[in-house]
Amino acid sequence: MPKRQWNKPQLLILKTLDQEKETNRAYIKFNKAIKTPSTLKSYNYALDKFMIQSKITSYDDAIKIKADRIQDYLEDYVISLKNLRYNTANQYLAAVELFFDMNMVLYHKRILRKLLPSNDQEQGGKLPYTTEEINRMLSVTIKLRSKAVIHYFASTGCRPASVEDPILRLKHLDDMPYNCKSVYVYDGSKEGYFAFLTPEAAKAMNDFFKQRKLNGEILTDESPVFSNSPNFPTTKQEHMSQSSIRQIIRDAVSKGGIERIKTGKRYDKAEIYGFRKRFNTVLKLNNDVNSNIAEKLMAHKRGLDGTYLQPTKEECFREFVKAIPELTIDPTKRQEFKITEQQEEITELQVSKKKIGELERIQKITLERIEKMSGEFVSKQNKLLDEGKEVTDEQLREFVGFVRLQMDMDPEFAEHWKKIARETMGDIPTEIKKKISVI
Repeated sequence: MPKRQWNKPQLLILKTLDQEKETNRAYIKFNKAIKTPSTLKSYNYALDKFMIQSKITSYDDAIKIKADRIQDYLEDYVISLKNLRYNTANQYLAAVELFFDMNMVLYHKRILRKLLPSNDQEQGGKLPYTTEEINRMLSVTIKLRSKAVIHYFASTGCRPASVEDPILRLKHLDDMPYNCKSVYVYDGSKEGYFAFLTPEAAKAMNDFFKQRKLNGEILTDESPVFSNSPNFPTTKQEHMSQSSIRQIIRDAVSKGGIERIKTGKRYDKAEIYGFRKRFNTVLKLNNDVNSNIAEKLMAHKRGLDGTYLQPTKEECFREFVKAIPELTIDPTKRQEFKITEQQEEITELQVSKKKIGELERIQKITLERIEKMSGEFVSKQNKLLDEGKEVTDEQLREFVGFVRLQMDMDPEFAEHWKKIARETMGDIPTEIKKKISVI
């Protein structure tokens, strides 16, 4: 949101409006319709802009203006937004529309919408930061707080509002396995969800907390994650604002020499959303990450899964862990992940090779046993015949059952067992073959 830059007459109107905000019914109704502090802040700016441009000094006066006159004011206001992008102009208009809607003032909304700037402009901020670019930002950053901020957005892909809508506090952080941390964003809202910090991001956060303790700050569950310096002359609040967060990123981008191409009023890489787009890309390109949970980690709500799929923190973390190697910024740490992955693959190959060798050994022993038993069976039967004795059905069942058992246990070598059986049958007298066929 742009800074307010008003001249003296405009400041007088603004002062009058600010005095009315606590007691004026028309404004209070408008205020109550807005549910988040960040939206209220941007809507207040847009409404003030309309009031100052129209030279209306009271909210009550605004809702008492005749319909045709208020329509003229609104149309002039929208026309004045012609140099803004559609999304920005649309938000500025939405704020004023909400004020009049809440106070039941009639106007021609369709006409106003037709006056908005074209929505066919090429969107800026499409490209993500690269891992190398984020590493450069960190390399030129000295303050631990700034490093923690950069790591936070690189690891979570969170929107900038996550730090103060509501204020992100220590109670929203929790330790997780593998030296990671969980972050519960938008606490107290139906939009709340779990994000996670990689090991290096969690370490950067812990280093920042340790520094704060050494500086005499007493950290509690209610302490803000990103705090302002209490001894700084211009400090107005304990937590960092979105604008302060953006300034940290802006300085890191500038000092790191990150190339951003400007198209119109926007860059191809957005200051904070560049982290979010990288996070989204990493998750979506990892085939091992569940795509539905990836959407949850992005705080996206699409289709029925957005409503009915409610994975636990542990389930979300299990998918997040799969992306840690690619989300990690430090090239040394990334190389360690690759080496570990290669070692695991080598170990798996070694284990597989050992298993194959063991199976081959067992199969060889089994084959030798079969061949030996087959030979012994033939010799035994021939001896019985020489002695004028008959081969019993029980003896035949024992042999046939043994062969069948081996075939069932090892289907891959079933044909081999059959071959042995056929060779054995060639040495068996006809009358015994008939009995075996019956069995």
